[in-house]
Amino acid sequence: MVLKVVLENELENNFREAAMKKYGYAKGSLKKATKEALVNWIMQQSDKMPKVQDPFKLVDGMMSHLRGKKTSVELQHEATKLWAKKYL
Repeated sequence: MVLKVVLENELENNFREAAMKKYGYAKGSLKKATKEALVNWIMQQSDKMPKVQDPFKLVDGMMSHLRGKKTSVELQHEATKLWAKKYL
């Protein structure tokens, strides 16, 4: 998977420098540092997010008024908005 991110110059330079210091000046050091940063961020966020056993129960009946009016993709976006309102 490719993930493109635009960073401020100073942040990018600091990240590159830290990655090179930790993982060396070889190919793959940025990839390793990026993976580590994302994993750490996800772990921090998971403590704040509620655990979901059955995601369908979160929106059960909440979208019945939209039946036949929206595409499946639009329904997914609506479900995300409803979940965010309820749990965030």
